[in-house]
Amino acid sequence: MTDNRYKPLSGLQQFQAVYKTRNLTTASQSLGISQPALTQSITKLERQLGVDLFDRSTRPLGVTRFGELLIEHANTIERSNTLLHKSLEALKSGSGGLLRIGCGPDWIHEILPRAICAQRQRSPALRFELTVALNNELHRMLGRDEIDCYFSSVSDTFMGTGYTTRVLVEERMNVIARQNHPIHDEKPRKLLDIASQSWAMTGEETFGRDLMKRLFDNEKVDLPIPMIETNSVSAMINIVRHSDTLGFLSQTHLNAYPDIRAVVMEKALPERLGGVTLRSDQEPMTAVEDLLEEVKAVIETLQVD
Repeated sequence: MTDNRYKPLSGLQQFQAVYKTRNLTTASQSLGISQPALTQSITKLERQLGVDLFDRSTRPLGVTRFGELLIEHANTIERSNTLLHKSLEALKSGSGGLLRIGCGPDWIHEILPRAICAQRQRSPALRFELTVALNNELHRMLGRDEIDCYFSSVSDTFMGTGYTTRVLVEERMNVIARQNHPIHDEKPRKLLDIASQSWAMTGEETFGRDLMKRLFDNEKVDLPIPMIETNSVSAMINIVRHSDTLGFLSQTHLNAYPDIRAVVMEKALPERLGGVTLRSDQEPMTAVEDLLEEVKAVIETLQVD
């Protein structure tokens, strides 16, 4: 049950005007209301608070200790309202507020960090919250409105209604091995040749694993059973870097690690699409659109194709 004493206060603007002028007539003129209406507002506020705010026996009006306490409160509310409006304007313009971004592992090495830094130079008051996860978790987070958008590999898997994806990058996938792996000394390889090698793979639900399945199925070759399986792309990469296992990785990711190389294949491997996914029932924030422009500029600089 709500305590009536703590209901929102009405008449604070009128109180501030009288406090400033110490004169009901002058205050009513500044507010554009009649003096009786102003007096009624002040009286109503005093009744709600249960105290006298002004000493009406003096000219100009005196202010009681209760009135002095209330003016501090009123000024705090005014400053808070001003800050709120400034924050709202900054959020609408994309120059401030909080931008919550999700991203898959392929996006964290070069593209997004550089794009975020470029946007921060343009909008230093804008704050970022960056979450790295796999596609399924990012999709769930977007559905729960925990992030504003996410960057990831774009799968043809049905994502459900209410989402839109914009493709931003298209790049080839690679079978990878450490720089001095013996596999690099031999002629271009077929999938059948390398299926018997030891593999490190990401999990069943990951985009990379799904793409590998389709690649091996198209060649009518059984997908190797991974000797090491992980839900972390970074872990898979580091395992490949320090062992004789093979892995499967996008070109952007591969570019970030000079000590691993793509295995030369007889047939070109499939390309993957990457992009940003947003909720279609929400207009993208200005800051999101600005970030997309920075991402496109970074991709163009890296010449990812």
